[in-house]
Amino acid sequence: MITNMYPPHHYGGYELSCQDVVERWRRRGHDVAVLTTDMRVAGVADPPDEPGHGVWRDLRFYYADGDLHLPPLWRRPGLERHNQRVLASTLDRFRPDVVSLWHMGAMSFSLITSLVDRRVPLVCVVCDDWLNYGPDVDGWMRLFEGGRAPLRPAARILERLTAVPTRLPDLAAAATSCFVSESTRRRAEEHGRWPVSGAPVIPSGVAPEDFPRPDEAPGTRPWRWRLLFVGRLDERKGIDTAVEALADLSADTILDVVGKGDDAYRQRLEAIAANVGAAGRVRFSAARRSELSARYRAADVLVFPVRWDEPFGLTPLEAMASGTPVVATGTGGSGEFLVDGVNSLLFAPGKADGLAAAVRRLADDAHLRAALVRGGYDTAARLTVDRQADDLEALHLAVLARTP
Repeated sequence: MITNMYPPHHYGGYELSCQDVVERWRRRGHDVAVLTTDMRVAGVADPPDEPGHGVWRDLRFYYADGDLHLPPLWRRPGLERHNQRVLASTLDRFRPDVVSLWHMGAMSFSLITSLVDRRVPLVCVVCDDWLNYGPDVDGWMRLFEGGRAPLRPAARILERLTAVPTRLPDLAAAATSCFVSESTRRRAEEHGRWPVSGAPVIPSGVAPEDFPRPDEAPGTRPWRWRLLFVGRLDERKGIDTAVEALADLSADTILDVVGKGDDAYRQRLEAIAANVGAAGRVRFSAARRSELSARYRAADVLVFPVRWDEPFGLTPLEAMASGTPVVATGTGGSGEFLVDGVNSLLFAPGKADGLAAAVRRLADDAHLRAALVRGGYDTAARLTVDRQADDLEALHLAVLARTP
Protein backbone atom coordinates (compact mmCIF):
# COMPACT_ATOMS: atom_id res chain seq x y z
CA MET A 1 0.00 0.00 0.00
CA ILE A 2 1.15 3.53 -0.73
CA THR A 3 -0.38 6.39 1.23
CA ASN A 4 0.69 9.85 2.36
CA MET A 5 0.19 9.24 6.11
CA TYR A 6 -0.18 6.18 8.26
CA PRO A 7 -1.06 5.87 11.96
CA PRO A 8 0.07 6.82 14.48
CA HIS A 9 1.25 9.78 12.36
CA HIS A 10 -2.03 10.89 10.83
CA TYR A 11 -4.80 13.49 10.95
CA GLY A 12 -8.01 11.84 9.80
CA GLY A 13 -10.21 8.85 9.20
CA TYR A 14 -8.75 8.01 5.76
CA GLU A 15 -5.50 6.85 7.34
CA LEU A 16 -7.28 4.95 10.11
CA SER A 17 -9.39 3.11 7.55
CA CYS A 18 -6.22 2.14 5.72
CA GLN A 19 -4.70 0.76 8.91
CA ASP A 20 -7.90 -1.12 9.76
CA VAL A 21 -7.86 -2.85 6.38
CA VAL A 22 -4.13 -3.61 6.55
CA GLU A 23 -4.52 -5.29 9.94
CA ARG A 24 -7.44 -7.40 8.79
CA TRP A 25 -5.73 -8.50 5.59
CA ARG A 26 -2.65 -9.50 7.55
CA ARG A 27 -4.76 -11.58 9.92
CA ARG A 28 -6.16 -13.35 6.87
CA GLY A 29 -2.67 -14.36 5.80
CA HIS A 30 -1.88 -11.66 3.22
CA ASP A 31 1.63 -10.21 3.21
CA VAL A 32 0.96 -6.45 3.24
CA ALA A 33 3.63 -3.74 3.18
CA VAL A 34 2.93 -0.05 3.71
CA LEU A 35 5.03 2.66 2.07
CA THR A 36 4.31 6.12 3.42
CA THR A 37 6.00 9.46 4.03
CA ASP A 38 8.44 10.58 6.69
CA MET A 39 5.84 12.98 8.16
CA ARG A 40 5.74 12.87 11.95
CA VAL A 41 3.12 14.25 14.33
CA ALA A 42 4.78 16.18 17.15
CA GLY A 43 4.86 14.24 20.39
CA VAL A 44 3.92 10.93 18.75
CA ALA A 45 6.53 8.18 18.74
CA ASP A 46 7.01 5.57 16.03
CA PRO A 47 5.88 2.06 16.97
CA PRO A 48 8.84 -0.25 17.64
CA ASP A 49 10.49 -1.95 14.66
CA GLU A 50 8.07 -0.68 12.03
CA PRO A 51 10.23 -1.82 9.08
CA GLY A 52 10.26 -5.30 10.58
CA HIS A 53 6.47 -5.18 10.57
CA GLY A 54 6.21 -3.97 6.98
CA VAL A 55 5.82 -0.20 7.43
CA TRP A 56 8.37 2.05 5.74
CA ARG A 57 8.23 5.82 6.28
CA ASP A 58 10.72 6.84 3.61
CA LEU A 59 8.82 8.91 1.04
CA ARG A 60 8.67 12.70 0.99
CA PHE A 61 5.71 14.81 -0.05
CA TYR A 62 4.56 18.39 -0.60
CA TYR A 63 3.09 18.99 2.83
CA ALA A 64 4.42 20.45 6.06
CA ASP A 65 3.06 22.07 9.19
CA GLY A 66 -0.53 21.34 8.26
CA ASP A 67 -0.47 22.86 4.78
CA LEU A 68 0.77 22.48 1.23
CA HIS A 69 4.53 23.02 1.01
CA LEU A 70 6.21 23.80 -2.31
CA PRO A 71 10.01 23.89 -2.05
CA PRO A 72 12.04 26.03 -4.46
CA LEU A 73 11.99 24.73 -8.02
CA TRP A 74 15.62 23.68 -7.92
CA ARG A 75 14.94 21.36 -4.97
CA ARG A 76 11.97 19.53 -6.41
CA PRO A 77 13.90 17.19 -8.76
CA GLY A 78 15.89 15.98 -5.75
CA LEU A 79 12.72 15.20 -3.80
CA GLU A 80 11.30 13.36 -6.79
CA ARG A 81 14.49 11.36 -7.43
CA HIS A 82 14.54 10.37 -3.76
CA ASN A 83 10.98 9.08 -4.03
CA GLN A 84 11.79 7.20 -7.22
CA ARG A 85 14.73 5.47 -5.51
CA VAL A 86 12.57 4.55 -2.52
CA LEU A 87 9.86 3.14 -4.77
CA ALA A 88 12.33 1.13 -6.85
CA SER A 89 14.06 -0.36 -3.81
CA THR A 90 10.72 -1.20 -2.18
CA LEU A 91 9.43 -2.91 -5.30
CA ASP A 92 12.66 -4.88 -5.66
CA ARG A 93 12.59 -5.89 -1.99
CA PHE A 94 8.90 -6.67 -1.63
CA ARG A 95 7.88 -7.65 -5.20
CA PRO A 96 4.15 -6.97 -4.77
CA ASP A 97 1.48 -8.76 -6.76
CA VAL A 98 -0.68 -5.64 -6.64
CA VAL A 99 -0.18 -2.09 -5.34
CA SER A 100 -3.01 -0.38 -3.48
CA LEU A 101 -2.96 3.42 -3.70
CA TRP A 102 -4.74 5.11 -0.79
CA HIS A 103 -4.36 8.80 0.12
CA MET A 104 -2.22 10.35 -2.63
CA GLY A 105 -2.89 14.01 -1.81
CA ALA A 106 0.32 16.13 -2.01
CA MET A 107 2.19 13.02 -3.14
CA SER A 108 4.42 12.53 -6.18
CA PHE A 109 2.20 11.36 -9.02
CA SER A 110 5.42 10.42 -10.79
CA LEU A 111 5.38 7.38 -8.50
CA ILE A 112 2.10 6.27 -10.05
CA THR A 113 3.49 6.86 -13.54
CA SER A 114 6.50 4.69 -12.70
CA LEU A 115 4.22 1.93 -11.41
CA VAL A 116 2.22 2.08 -14.64
CA ASP A 117 5.43 2.01 -16.70
CA ARG A 118 6.48 -1.12 -14.77
CA ARG A 119 3.05 -2.68 -15.47
CA VAL A 120 2.34 -3.22 -11.78
CA PRO A 121 -1.36 -3.98 -11.17
CA LEU A 122 -2.94 -1.00 -9.39
CA VAL A 123 -6.03 -0.36 -7.29
CA CYS A 124 -6.94 3.19 -6.25
CA VAL A 125 -8.89 3.29 -2.99
CA VAL A 126 -10.29 6.81 -3.23
CA CYS A 127 -11.64 8.20 0.05
CA ASP A 128 -11.35 11.88 -0.79
CA ASP A 129 -10.98 13.96 -3.97
CA TRP A 130 -7.28 13.36 -4.63
CA LEU A 131 -7.99 12.09 -8.13
CA ASN A 132 -9.19 15.64 -8.83
CA TYR A 133 -6.82 17.88 -6.88
CA GLY A 134 -3.80 15.60 -6.53
CA PRO A 135 -1.83 16.68 -9.62
CA ASP A 136 -2.44 20.35 -8.77
CA VAL A 137 -0.82 20.04 -5.33
CA ASP A 138 2.02 17.85 -6.58
CA GLY A 139 4.93 20.31 -6.65
CA TRP A 140 6.55 18.47 -9.57
CA MET A 141 3.67 17.40 -11.79
CA ARG A 142 1.93 20.78 -11.60
CA LEU A 143 4.88 22.20 -13.56
CA PHE A 144 3.96 20.05 -16.57
CA GLU A 145 0.24 19.25 -16.31
CA GLY A 146 -2.90 21.28 -15.68
CA GLY A 147 -3.93 24.84 -16.39
CA ARG A 148 -0.73 26.85 -15.91
CA ALA A 149 2.01 24.20 -16.26
CA PRO A 150 4.89 26.63 -16.91
CA LEU A 151 7.35 23.89 -17.94
CA ARG A 152 5.05 21.89 -20.21
CA PRO A 153 7.08 22.70 -23.36
CA ALA A 154 10.21 21.28 -21.73
CA ALA A 155 8.55 18.22 -20.18
CA ARG A 156 10.16 15.56 -22.38
CA ILE A 157 13.62 17.06 -22.10
CA LEU A 158 13.37 17.42 -18.33
CA GLU A 159 12.16 13.84 -17.95
CA ARG A 160 15.27 12.64 -19.76
CA LEU A 161 17.56 14.94 -17.76
CA THR A 162 16.09 14.18 -14.33
CA ALA A 163 15.02 10.56 -14.86
CA VAL A 164 11.70 11.53 -13.23
CA PRO A 165 8.41 11.15 -15.12
CA THR A 166 6.82 14.43 -16.15
CA ARG A 167 3.68 12.64 -17.43
CA LEU A 168 0.51 11.82 -15.58
CA PRO A 169 -0.34 8.12 -15.73
CA ASP A 170 -3.26 6.80 -17.73
CA LEU A 171 -5.15 5.60 -14.67
CA ALA A 172 -8.27 4.80 -16.66
CA ALA A 173 -6.38 2.11 -18.57
CA ALA A 174 -3.89 0.99 -15.95
CA ALA A 175 -5.75 1.04 -12.62
CA THR A 176 -8.99 -0.07 -11.06
CA SER A 177 -10.56 2.54 -8.81
CA CYS A 178 -13.14 2.30 -6.05
CA PHE A 179 -14.71 5.11 -4.04
CA VAL A 180 -15.77 5.57 -0.45
CA SER A 181 -19.10 7.09 -1.51
CA GLU A 182 -21.19 7.76 -4.57
CA SER A 183 -20.72 11.47 -3.88
CA THR A 184 -16.94 11.11 -4.14
CA ARG A 185 -17.21 9.00 -7.28
CA ARG A 186 -19.53 11.55 -8.89
CA ARG A 187 -17.13 14.43 -8.22
CA ALA A 188 -14.30 12.44 -9.78
CA GLU A 189 -16.46 11.76 -12.82
CA GLU A 190 -17.51 15.40 -13.17
CA HIS A 191 -14.24 17.15 -12.35
CA GLY A 192 -11.43 14.60 -12.62
CA ARG A 193 -8.94 13.84 -15.35
CA TRP A 194 -9.83 10.16 -15.75
CA PRO A 195 -13.16 8.47 -16.52
CA VAL A 196 -14.48 6.50 -13.54
CA SER A 197 -17.99 5.63 -14.68
CA GLY A 198 -19.03 2.29 -13.23
CA ALA A 199 -16.34 2.23 -10.55
CA PRO A 200 -17.60 0.46 -7.41
CA VAL A 201 -18.46 2.25 -4.17
CA ILE A 202 -16.99 0.60 -1.06
CA PRO A 203 -17.89 2.62 2.04
CA SER A 204 -15.67 2.85 5.07
CA GLY A 205 -16.77 1.14 8.25
CA VAL A 206 -16.62 1.12 12.01
CA ALA A 207 -14.76 -1.48 14.07
CA PRO A 208 -17.18 -3.01 16.61
CA GLU A 209 -14.32 -4.01 18.89
CA ASP A 210 -13.25 -0.36 19.16
CA PHE A 211 -16.80 0.95 19.62
CA PRO A 212 -18.76 -1.73 21.49
CA ARG A 213 -22.48 -1.35 21.99
CA PRO A 214 -23.25 -0.18 25.56
CA ASP A 215 -25.33 -2.35 27.88
CA GLU A 216 -27.95 0.35 28.49
CA ALA A 217 -31.30 0.25 26.72
CA PRO A 218 -31.67 2.83 23.91
CA GLY A 219 -32.94 6.18 25.12
CA THR A 220 -32.36 5.55 28.84
CA ARG A 221 -29.18 7.60 29.10
CA PRO A 222 -29.97 10.67 31.28
CA TRP A 223 -29.89 13.93 29.31
CA ARG A 224 -27.22 16.33 30.61
CA TRP A 225 -26.84 18.87 27.76
CA ARG A 226 -23.47 17.43 26.65
CA LEU A 227 -22.68 17.99 22.96
CA LEU A 228 -19.67 16.38 21.28
CA PHE A 229 -17.73 17.08 18.11
CA VAL A 230 -14.95 14.70 17.06
CA GLY A 231 -12.66 15.55 14.17
CA ARG A 232 -10.05 17.87 12.77
CA LEU A 233 -10.24 21.58 13.59
CA ASP A 234 -11.00 22.81 10.09
CA GLU A 235 -13.41 25.51 8.95
CA ARG A 236 -15.03 23.09 6.52
CA LYS A 237 -16.13 20.98 9.49
CA GLY A 238 -18.55 23.74 10.57
CA ILE A 239 -17.68 23.65 14.26
CA ASP A 240 -18.45 27.38 14.41
CA THR A 241 -22.09 26.53 13.64
CA ALA A 242 -22.21 24.34 16.75
CA VAL A 243 -20.61 27.07 18.87
CA GLU A 244 -23.12 29.65 17.62
CA ALA A 245 -25.96 27.26 18.45
CA LEU A 246 -25.04 27.44 22.13
CA ALA A 247 -26.78 30.83 22.24
CA ASP A 248 -30.12 29.05 21.64
CA LEU A 249 -29.58 26.17 24.06
CA SER A 250 -29.69 25.71 27.82
CA ALA A 251 -27.07 27.60 29.79
CA ASP A 252 -25.99 24.18 31.08
CA THR A 253 -24.94 23.07 27.59
CA ILE A 254 -21.30 22.06 27.13
CA LEU A 255 -19.71 21.50 23.71
CA ASP A 256 -16.68 19.21 23.82
CA VAL A 257 -14.48 19.54 20.73
CA VAL A 258 -12.14 16.56 20.44
CA GLY A 259 -9.44 16.91 17.81
CA LYS A 260 -6.43 18.83 16.59
CA GLY A 261 -5.87 21.11 13.64
CA ASP A 262 -5.92 24.78 12.71
CA ASP A 263 -4.89 26.92 15.71
CA ALA A 264 -6.26 30.07 14.09
CA TYR A 265 -9.65 28.40 13.68
CA ARG A 266 -9.60 27.35 17.32
CA GLN A 267 -9.01 30.96 18.34
CA ARG A 268 -11.94 32.00 16.15
CA LEU A 269 -14.15 29.40 17.84
CA GLU A 270 -13.17 30.72 21.26
CA ALA A 271 -14.02 34.26 20.12
CA ILE A 272 -17.42 33.14 18.83
CA ALA A 273 -18.13 31.39 22.13
CA ALA A 274 -17.34 34.58 24.04
CA ASN A 275 -19.50 36.62 21.67
CA VAL A 276 -22.58 34.40 22.18
CA GLY A 277 -22.14 34.27 25.94
CA ALA A 278 -20.77 30.74 26.02
CA ALA A 279 -17.19 31.41 27.10
CA GLY A 280 -16.00 28.44 29.12
CA ARG A 281 -18.67 26.16 27.69
CA VAL A 282 -16.60 25.08 24.68
CA ARG A 283 -13.90 22.66 25.77
CA PHE A 284 -11.04 21.54 23.55
CA SER A 285 -9.12 18.30 23.96
CA ALA A 286 -7.52 15.47 22.03
CA ALA A 287 -8.04 11.75 22.41
CA ARG A 288 -6.51 8.54 21.17
CA ARG A 289 -8.75 6.25 19.19
CA SER A 290 -8.89 3.85 22.13
CA GLU A 291 -10.41 6.66 24.22
CA LEU A 292 -13.12 7.72 21.79
CA SER A 293 -15.70 5.11 22.71
CA ALA A 294 -15.91 6.47 26.25
CA ARG A 295 -16.12 10.03 24.92
CA TYR A 296 -19.08 9.12 22.70
CA ARG A 297 -20.89 7.33 25.52
CA ALA A 298 -20.40 10.35 27.80
CA ALA A 299 -22.16 12.65 25.32
CA ASP A 300 -25.87 13.21 24.79
CA VAL A 301 -25.44 13.89 21.09
CA LEU A 302 -22.72 13.96 18.45
CA VAL A 303 -22.88 17.07 16.28
CA PHE A 304 -21.57 16.69 12.74
CA PRO A 305 -22.10 20.19 11.29
CA VAL A 306 -19.86 19.92 8.21
CA ARG A 307 -20.52 22.48 5.49
CA TRP A 308 -18.51 20.89 2.67
CA ASP A 309 -19.12 17.70 0.71
CA GLU A 310 -17.61 15.33 3.26
CA PRO A 311 -16.34 12.26 1.37
CA PHE A 312 -17.85 9.94 3.96
CA GLY A 313 -17.81 10.77 7.68
CA LEU A 314 -16.66 8.10 10.13
CA THR A 315 -17.49 9.89 13.37
CA PRO A 316 -21.29 9.61 12.97
CA LEU A 317 -20.86 5.86 12.51
CA GLU A 318 -18.67 5.63 15.61
CA ALA A 319 -21.27 7.55 17.61
CA MET A 320 -24.05 5.28 16.33
CA ALA A 321 -22.11 2.18 17.34
CA SER A 322 -21.66 3.74 20.80
CA GLY A 323 -25.38 4.40 21.27
CA THR A 324 -25.16 8.18 20.89
CA PRO A 325 -27.70 10.10 18.75
CA VAL A 326 -26.39 12.12 15.81
CA VAL A 327 -27.32 15.62 14.63
CA ALA A 328 -25.74 16.36 11.25
CA THR A 329 -25.94 18.22 7.96
CA GLY A 330 -25.81 15.09 5.81
CA THR A 331 -23.60 16.69 3.17
CA GLY A 332 -21.57 14.69 0.67
CA GLY A 333 -21.03 11.02 1.34
CA SER A 334 -22.46 11.21 4.84
CA GLY A 335 -25.87 11.80 3.29
CA GLU A 336 -25.73 8.31 1.83
CA PHE A 337 -26.13 6.68 5.25
CA LEU A 338 -27.59 9.46 7.44
CA VAL A 339 -31.40 9.34 7.24
CA ASP A 340 -33.39 12.09 8.94
CA GLY A 341 -35.64 10.73 11.66
CA VAL A 342 -34.31 7.18 11.27
CA ASN A 343 -30.71 7.25 12.50
CA SER A 344 -30.09 11.00 12.84
CA LEU A 345 -31.63 14.46 12.78
CA LEU A 346 -30.51 16.59 9.85
CA PHE A 347 -30.27 20.37 9.51
CA ALA A 348 -29.07 22.75 6.80
CA PRO A 349 -25.32 23.54 6.72
CA GLY A 350 -24.38 26.76 8.47
CA LYS A 351 -27.75 27.09 10.23
CA ALA A 352 -27.05 27.35 13.96
CA ASP A 353 -30.76 27.71 14.68
CA GLY A 354 -31.43 24.44 12.88
CA LEU A 355 -28.77 22.64 14.90
CA ALA A 356 -30.13 24.07 18.14
CA ALA A 357 -33.70 23.08 17.25
CA ALA A 358 -32.60 19.49 16.55
CA VAL A 359 -30.78 19.28 19.88
CA ARG A 360 -33.83 20.63 21.72
CA ARG A 361 -36.01 17.99 20.04
CA LEU A 362 -33.71 15.31 21.37
CA ALA A 363 -33.65 16.82 24.84
CA ASP A 364 -37.45 16.88 24.99
CA ASP A 365 -38.17 13.42 23.58
CA ALA A 366 -36.61 10.28 25.06
CA HIS A 367 -38.64 8.13 22.63
CA LEU A 368 -37.06 9.96 19.69
CA ARG A 369 -33.61 9.46 21.18
CA ALA A 370 -34.31 5.74 21.57
CA ALA A 371 -35.54 5.43 17.98
CA LEU A 372 -32.45 7.18 16.60
CA VAL A 373 -30.14 5.02 18.70
CA ARG A 374 -31.81 1.85 17.41
CA GLY A 375 -31.55 3.14 13.84
CA GLY A 376 -27.91 3.98 14.46
CA TYR A 377 -27.19 0.48 15.72
CA ASP A 378 -28.64 -0.96 12.51
CA THR A 379 -26.52 1.38 10.37
CA ALA A 380 -23.31 0.69 12.29
CA ALA A 381 -23.93 -3.07 12.09
CA ARG A 382 -24.20 -2.78 8.31
CA LEU A 383 -21.19 -0.51 7.75
CA THR A 384 -18.32 -2.35 9.44
CA VAL A 385 -14.60 -2.45 8.80
CA ASP A 386 -14.82 -6.21 8.29
CA ARG A 387 -17.29 -5.67 5.45
CA GLN A 388 -15.03 -2.98 3.98
CA ALA A 389 -11.99 -5.28 4.20
CA ASP A 390 -13.98 -8.10 2.57
CA ASP A 391 -15.06 -5.95 -0.36
CA LEU A 392 -11.62 -4.43 -0.89
CA GLU A 393 -9.97 -7.84 -0.66
CA ALA A 394 -12.31 -9.20 -3.32
CA LEU A 395 -11.58 -6.23 -5.59
CA HIS A 396 -7.80 -6.56 -5.24
CA LEU A 397 -7.94 -10.32 -5.86
CA ALA A 398 -10.11 -9.76 -8.94
CA VAL A 399 -7.54 -7.30 -10.31
CA LEU A 400 -4.80 -9.82 -9.64
CA ALA A 401 -6.78 -12.58 -11.35
CA ARG A 402 -7.07 -10.45 -14.51
CA THR A 403 -3.33 -9.80 -14.60
CA PRO A 404 -1.51 -11.83 -17.28
